[in-house]
Amino acid sequence: MSCAESHGNSVWKVSRASVTGTSHRRTGLPCQDSSGHSVVGEALIAAVADGAGSASMSDVGSSLAAETSIRAVQRLLDESHDHSPHPTHETCLKRVVTGAVEDARRELHEEAERLDIDVRELATTLLLAVHTPSLLAAAQIGDGAMVVSDGPGSYATFITPQRGEYANQTDFLTSSDAMSKLDVRTRRLDGETHRLAMFTDGLQNLVLKAADDSPHPPFFDPLFTWLGSQPDSEETGNRLAAFLESPRVTSRADDDLTLLLAATRE
Repeated sequence: MSCAESHGNSVWKVSRASVTGTSHRRTGLPCQDSSGHSVVGEALIAAVADGAGSASMSDVGSSLAAETSIRAVQRLLDESHDHSPHPTHETCLKRVVTGAVEDARRELHEEAERLDIDVRELATTLLLAVHTPSLLAAAQIGDGAMVVSDGPGSYATFITPQRGEYANQTDFLTSSDAMSKLDVRTRRLDGETHRLAMFTDGLQNLVLKAADDSPHPPFFDPLFTWLGSQPDSEETGNRLAAFLESPRVTSRADDDLTLLLAATRE
């Protein structure tokens, strides 16, 4: 199973896909990853989420977290930014992404009440990003990562995977201490960042170097070249999903996989 989408007709070209990992296919589990994005003016809002493998409804939780956080950013930008049409101060954008994560967490708890289940059954990570012409911000609870680039061969990990105190420990948005674990990063831009990639932990070992979490350019360069050459159609997202399901990737990663690629039009 895959979920794929492409977005165009704006300053941004975006393609994203989530596919069921081979381990989940063998056991009959659904894809527990989700992603979403929105383009508001020149601002890109994007999110990826990875549902906990042990939670019975984490696919619902990850989808709800991604969708709710994106809607919350849109609302908070309208309500609280310092200058129109986008914030110009890092502190303002930091408040926006933090508030959006809080909204997503609250929505998960409300959904658990509606379904009459323990909120832990909706457990999910969340990585949320907002890229405006002058600012970049990302907020994260859990694993997954975000890579930014200003051109071929030039990549940096903007936000790295969170690692718990113990091996294989993951923090989730549903945890009672989630907001204390929230990692928020901001950066003022001078036009240098015009590409970004966001992904869940299934891809980490393929695209980040184990020693220091730095990006592996040979993975990203062909993908961004490909993205720039693609038409604005749903088929672009389907092609990205096909890449994630190819033996080249699945031979090295058996978890659910999510990849979101975004680049400004040249």
